[in-house]
Amino acid sequence: MSGQPNRETNPSSWKRLKQIVGILHKYHIEKGMNPVKLRLILEDLGPTYVKIGQIMSTRQDVFSKRYCDELVKLRSSVTPLPYETIVEVLKQEYHEAPGELFESIDEVPLGSASIAQVHKAVLKDGRPVVLKVQRPGIYKEMEEDIRLIRKAVKLLNLSDALTSVVDMNTVVDEFWTTAKQEMDFHHEAACAKRFKKTYKDAKYINAPEILDEYTTHRVLAMEYIGGIEIDDTEQLDRQGYDRAEISKKLAYNYINQIIEVGFFHADPHSGNLRIDNGQIVWIDFGMMGE
Repeated sequence: MSGQPNRETNPSSWKRLKQIVGILHKYHIEKGMNPVKLRLILEDLGPTYVKIGQIMSTRQDVFSKRYCDELVKLRSSVTPLPYETIVEVLKQEYHEAPGELFESIDEVPLGSASIAQVHKAVLKDGRPVVLKVQRPGIYKEMEEDIRLIRKAVKLLNLSDALTSVVDMNTVVDEFWTTAKQEMDFHHEAACAKRFKKTYKDAKYINAPEILDEYTTHRVLAMEYIGGIEIDDTEQLDRQGYDRAEISKKLAYNYINQIIEVGFFHADPHSGNLRIDNGQIVWIDFGMMGE
């Protein structure tokens, strides 16, 4: 290998490949892997790999509990985009200034993930909503990273070092399939509406209403859900909720999604479940299974 870009690798791809290789060498991956090292590597590699780690953290059927427990920390480690960037995306998607559509938009995000950032806003009629805004250029960045991570694994002969921890090809394939769906917000909106319609008669299950008139390919607008995160046990206890009852109802509902309905939430971590007005509310329908 000459160390120069070949016909299949353009200059930007070559630069990114060298960056990936440099990060992997930085953590001496040839000396083995442990949970903390894997998390730090994924954080340094950026949003694409943070997302891969998030998916891995939910798969205790594939990875050991100690790896999953460590990778859970990746759910809140993505650096937020500047508010000015969010405003620019909204301008591009709505073809007008956000101030013409919204009474206000909170500058501090409710959350910042690998693919999108979430902000609370208020419509002109006073309704509180949530805007999920996609990171600019994320599709191209992830597409290139998916291609280059395979080259990096092959180049460094990482298969032996990682075999005991993870099958990288399986992880990357699963990631890219779900990521492409997650980056199409019209797809997520359709899934959310389908889920809400499926459980419209359920007294204890709910989902946010999607606001079609404010939803685009890169911006998803939905009803704001307050309530309590499902793992905030102290707050649940203070408000008098029966956690055993919540657990039983949640378990029954999830089994129902898979066995009876055949359409299920494929990212059921605590950040995507809230308790609001006595209901279990599912949010974030970017990853669904059938």
